[in-house]
Formats: sequence, structure tokens, C-alpha cells
Amino acid sequence: MKRLIYSMGMGLLLTIVPLLAKNQTLTIDKAIEIALKHSPDIDISRFDFKGAVARTKFQKGYYLPRLDLSAVAGETGIAYKEQEGLSGSVLLGSLSASQLLYDFGKTSGRISASDESSKAYRATMNQVISEKILSIKIRYYDVLKIKSIIWVNKKNITLQKGQLRRARRYYENGIKTIIDVSDAQVRLTQAKLDLSNSEYELKLRRAKLEEAMGYVPYNGNYALYRKKLDLSNVSSHLTPIRTPLAQLEGFAYDHRFELQSSRHLVQSARSMVQSEKGAYLPTLSLQGDYTVQHVGEEFAGLTPQKQWQAGVGIQWNLFAGQQTDASVQEAKINRMKASSQVTAVRLLIKRQVIESRLGVMRTKDSVILSEGIAKASEKKYEQAKKRYENDLSDYIELQEAQQGYIRSLSELVIAYYDYYIAIAQLDYAVGR
Repeated sequence: MKRLIYSMGMGLLLTIVPLLAKNQTLTIDKAIEIALKHSPDIDISRFDFKGAVARTKFQKGYYLPRLDLSAVAGETGIAYKEQEGLSGSVLLGSLSASQLLYDFGKTSGRISASDESSKAYRATMNQVISEKILSIKIRYYDVLKIKSIIWVNKKNITLQKGQLRRARRYYENGIKTIIDVSDAQVRLTQAKLDLSNSEYELKLRRAKLEEAMGYVPYNGNYALYRKKLDLSNVSSHLTPIRTPLAQLEGFAYDHRFELQSSRHLVQSARSMVQSEKGAYLPTLSLQGDYTVQHVGEEFAGLTPQKQWQAGVGIQWNLFAGQQTDASVQEAKINRMKASSQVTAVRLLIKRQVIESRLGVMRTKDSVILSEGIAKASEKKYEQAKKRYENDLSDYIELQEAQQGYIRSLSELVIAYYDYYIAIAQLDYAVGR
């Protein structure tokens, strides 16, 4: 029975281990989800927003009543000239209350400014999220790009091995010289070196993707999802972008979080001007105090046992050494600065939308033209190979045609993934 249980356990273990070691598929949406959950820079922006909300709550506290309780217990004494002094114990409790009635916009301006500032931080947080999504997409497509380059490098090795076999066969039959064999060996070694470098580059780009996500998913046992590329007809499968430029710009002005943040900062600056101007006028408040004292018999006739007062207080600073003037002027300057920042952000968005839209068009043309070059290069290579086999051309012509074909494949896959990076940049530019 023990042997049976042991055998069953080992069998189950051998079944589970391959399943655990199997690579998981990481989609681009899953990578974005992981980044939004684990990325530290998003956490930092979220903490900034929460801090701004707390500051708004602090400012609103000025509208609520203020209560202060104090108590003192100890000894007290009085000494008069040429008379015997008095000393005794004292126990004092005091409760003070105040309520702001009106301050001509000083408090309401600070509250409004802080509230708009918190909204600006929220927009900034959303902007950080947009930038993170763009970063994930770029890093994701960079990994897929280098994986396709690895496929091209492997294809190059296959071609070089085939050429080396042909060169050796022709040399052994006395058709070609030894230099063709030597050159084929050199080019095969170079192709292996290119493959090795690209594999190291793949590890680096995966590390950059994981850095952008802020987390290593599936303990590193994952493979990126990608569609199988039909390089002979890849241009026909590109995602089309047909939205007019003017419509993209309008959408960006409504949805870019930088512009929203700048607008909130303008409102915040305007509220601060209102608050600073309120310093020219008085502050009205309701105030009250209630005090209870217990003293020794020595002071019973000199000290009141209970005491209270209530009334409406007014505080009006008539002159502050032009500090109020300076504060109002600084607030106005900040308001103008914030307004200028809105204009600068609008111009930035306009440029980014135009640039990214042109980038999509340019990379699409690159894919179409690179596809044509790849097809022509493949035909040229096949023709050069036949000419070489029939002793109608030299080895240099064959290798140039072969390397041209490999280079065209590399440029095609690079253009293909650059197109989707350009789309990601366009989505970011319009706030989508």
C-alpha cells in the first residue's frame, strides 16, 4: 500500500511540475492591468491626489466652530510691598469657542483654490496613467519586434548553412574555389553572432517591460501574445486610421488630462486672488469663553469662581507694511502664469496630435513599401542563386542578394511594429 501511494504521489508530481513550468500568455491588456496595479509612479501620483484632498478638507475646517479646552492645577501666590504675602492652591478650567461669521472671501477663496488644486492633482494622476499605458504598449511592441528580428536571424542562419553546403559541394567537385567556402563560413558565424546579440536584446527588452509594469508576472514564465505574421501580405492587415485631423484635435482638447489639470490650476489661481483681496477687509466672528476656578481659602474673596463672556468680534488689519498688496499682486501673477500654461499645453497637444497622426501615415507607408522591397528582394535572391548555380555570377553577387533579402525582412517587421507604436502614440496624443 505504501508503494502504491508513493507511486501515485510521484506520478501526480510529475504531472503537475510541467504544468507549473509551462509559459503563460501575457496579452497587452493584461500587461496594462498589471502596471495599473503595481506601478510605483502611479502610486506616487495617487498619494499626491489624496494629499490634495486632505488639504481641501483642512481648509473647509475654517468654516466649522472651534473649541479649545484648557486646565491648570498648581500653586499660586501674591506678594505686596511691606505686607505678608499670600499663597495657596489653584485649579482652573477654561472652555473657549469661536465661529467664523464672514471674512469677505478669504476662507471661501482658500477652500475653492484648494478644491481646484485637488482636481488638478486628480487630472495629473490620470495623465500619469495615460503615460504608463503608452509606455507599456511601446515596451510590449518592442519585445515583439525583437522576437521577429530573432526569427529573421534564424532564417538567415538557415540560408547561410545552405550556402555553406553548396559552396563545399561545388568546391569538392572543382566548380568553385575555396574562397567561397571560407566566405560562407564567415557569414554563417556572423549570422550566429547577430542571433546571439538579438537574443540578449530580447532579455533586455523584457526587463524594460517588467520595469514599466512594476512587477514580474507569472514569475517570469510567460510569453507575449502576438499574431502570426504573413510577411508576404502584412500591409493588408494593418488597423486603419481614418479620423480627420481636425476631429482628432478637438477630441484631444476635450480629453487630454494635462489640459484639464491646467484649467483647474487657473481656477485655483483665480480663487487665491479672491482670498488675498479679502485681507483688505475685516473678519467677523462669534467668540465665547467660560472659565471655572477653584482656589484655596486665602484667595476665595479675591478670585471669581465662574466667569464667562460672549460677543461678536471684529479683526481688521489697517496696515501691514504693504504685505497685503504684495500678496494680491503675487496671486495675480500666478493667475496669469496659469493662463499662459493653458495656452502652452494647447499648443503642445496640437503639435503632438499632428506629429503622431503623421507618424501613423509615415509608418503605414513604410510597411507598404518595405513589403514591396521584401518581395522584390526575395525574387532577386532566387535569381542570384540560380545564376550562381549555373556559373553565371560570382559569389559576391549571391551574398549581396541574400543579405538584401534578409535586411528587407528585418526592415519590414520593424516597420510593422513601428506602425502599432505610432497608433499607441496617437491614442495617447488625443487622450484615448
